[in-house]
Amino acid sequence: MPEQTPTFGSHRLPPAPPRPLQGAPKTGFPGQPLSAPIALTNAPTLPPPLRVTPPEMPPLPAIPAARGPVMPALPAIPPANPWLAKRNPSAQLVQSHYIETRLEEMEASSKPGRQAALDVLYEMLLERLDPSKKRKIKFKELMRVYNAIERNLQSADLTINFGADAWFTEENPYDTYTQMYERAMERGTMVLRSTPMNDARARAEVDNQVSFPDDWKSVETKAQRGLTPGRQGADRIMRQMNTGNLVPAGNPADKAFHASESFFNPRTKQIFLGLNYGRRPHGSAVNFGRSYFVFDPAMKAHCMYYGGDTFMHRGGKSHAGTIQYAYDNLGAIMGSKHNGDFLFRSDIFKSCYEGQVLGDIASIDQCKFYLLEAHHFGELKFRDHVEYLVISPKGISDPSQWPQIVENARKFSARLGIKLFQTD
Repeated sequence: MPEQTPTFGSHRLPPAPPRPLQGAPKTGFPGQPLSAPIALTNAPTLPPPLRVTPPEMPPLPAIPAARGPVMPALPAIPPANPWLAKRNPSAQLVQSHYIETRLEEMEASSKPGRQAALDVLYEMLLERLDPSKKRKIKFKELMRVYNAIERNLQSADLTINFGADAWFTEENPYDTYTQMYERAMERGTMVLRSTPMNDARARAEVDNQVSFPDDWKSVETKAQRGLTPGRQGADRIMRQMNTGNLVPAGNPADKAFHASESFFNPRTKQIFLGLNYGRRPHGSAVNFGRSYFVFDPAMKAHCMYYGGDTFMHRGGKSHAGTIQYAYDNLGAIMGSKHNGDFLFRSDIFKSCYEGQVLGDIASIDQCKFYLLEAHHFGELKFRDHVEYLVISPKGISDPSQWPQIVENARKFSARLGIKLFQTD
């Protein structure tokens, strides 16, 4: 049977059947819309980002400058403390060391990244001026606009999309949301299996690529016994988070693989989310379904951010040092210059500068270019980390199942203390 090309983001699809009480897989597939009403509260109205006043320009000769209203400062987003689960302490310690190390490294290189974004923003602003009146934009005005765009990005919802029928056709018993490497554990060993839509080797390769800077490969710290309370070196962190090249687990025809790195811990890998910067009505990634979770804003400060679906970087020269952004320097993502980023930057400008609420991406195949992907390292517990849940009948495969989906969603939300809303 010929090998099939993996679909962008299909690593979020679950194995079948799911194993109960071990975490909820990420799912979602397109189908036919359903118009049957349900008796649930409508989803919260998403406020538009604050429109940013254009930069103040110096006057043309003999023409006095017109001043627009000064935009009030947005309230500061309070810093968040990292959430640490009590079980699997070694995995959480590795993840904590990874986040701390990368945040420090990104802070040290933030100025070049911010300058690239300012250069892009400068050109985008000039394009919107009358050609006969184009003049130099003062740096302080450019920074004011940049900072306002960054605050609008930071205030966006952190979401995970899914298909309501895949999650709630049957009663959902899950308490936590797990990633594919955890779900691949079999009798204490990871056996990562390829599917028709997702090649295991390709997925592991790109996840490693986008998580670690190239210069981590040359780091070598003194060997230590176990994980000590002090910060671990980049090489030791990476050994426990990097699968290495996958090796066949038994018959190669089974397309099942082990990690070649003997210290690899599957629980250290990332969970994929999206930042809904466009305030889109069905979440940030409708290619996975039109229903979605909205997570605690405190999580945002400890996520790593990427422009577009990270799978697009497979096989290229990009790595964490060139495509990874921190929450407190999120505006720098405007300077990202990779495949399709001109689409991504344009939508950020429309939403976070012009104050538009954007619609869902019309083409499912195009979603990968507009995604602002967020990677969370740590456990996600529905009860502790979900602010609310929104279900939609759009895309479910069998409209007659909608009443049962609603009932199961109610039970799930009531059991975990999650607010439940509907959207069309």
